Amino acid sequence: MTTTIGVIGGGQLARMMIPPAIHLGLGISVLAEAEHSSAERAADRVGDYRDPETVYAFAETVDVITFDHEHVPPVILEELVRRGVPVHPAPHALQYAQDKIIMRQKLTELGVPVPAWAAVATEAELDAFIAANGGRVILKTARGGYDGKGVRIVSHAEEARDWFAALAEDAHGGQLLAEELVDFRRELSQLVARRPSGEVRAWPVVETIQRDGVCAEVLAPAPTERPEILDEAARIG
Repeated sequence: MTTTIGVIGGGQLARMMIPPAIHLGLGISVLAEAEHSSAERAADRVGDYRDPETVYAFAETVDVITFDHEHVPPVILEELVRRGVPVHPAPHALQYAQDKIIMRQKLTELGVPVPAWAAVATEAELDAFIAANGGRVILKTARGGYDGKGVRIVSHAEEARDWFAALAEDAHGGQLLAEELVDFRRELSQLVARRPSGEVRAWPVVETIQRDGVCAEVLAPAPTERPEILDEAARIG
C-alpha cells in the first residue's frame, strides 16, 4: 500500500514536493485554494482550507497531512488530531509560524539572538518603542503576512493607524509586532527536519536574496569564509 501525503495549499512549495514524493514511492494529493494553482498536477481537490468540512473530507482521502503554508485555522488542525489524523508539523509546532509574536516569545525563551521587540496594542505603545529604538522600527502584523505583506518600516505610530483600527474591530483583539530595525548585510536560511523518532538532520545553509520583500534568488550553499557561522545556524535550527 502506498502512503499518500495530503498537502493543504497548492502553491510553489506543494509543487516542489511532487517530484521527491514520487521518487520516494509516496503518493501526494493537494488541496488547492483555486483552479490552475502551481501544484495543479497533484491537486485532487480545490476548496477553501478555512472551511472545516472541506479539510476534514480531504483528510479522509490521505494518510498524513502537511502544509504548503501555515494559514490553516488552528482549530481545524486540532480537530484533525482529535480525529486521529497524523498532522506534521503538529498544531502546537505550527503555531510558531502562524503567529509572529508567539514565535518571538519562543525564540527569546530559548536564548536565540533576536532584535529588540515588543507586542504593541496601541499607538502610544508603538511610539514609546520607536522612541526607545532609534526612531525607526519594523512593524509587522502578527498573523497572515508573507512575501513582504504585513510588514512596514515606521517612524510614527500614525503610519499604522489603519492596522490599529483593524485590531479594534477584531472581536478577538490582538497586537502588532514591533521590532528593532536591524541594518543587516544578508539573510541566511537553515532548514532542519526531524523524524518522529527524534532523529534530526540539518541541510546546508543557504543565502536568500530578497526583492521588494519577496525571495527572488537562493544561493546554495551560502558563500562564506567563516564556517563557524554555518555551525551556529545549524545549532540554532
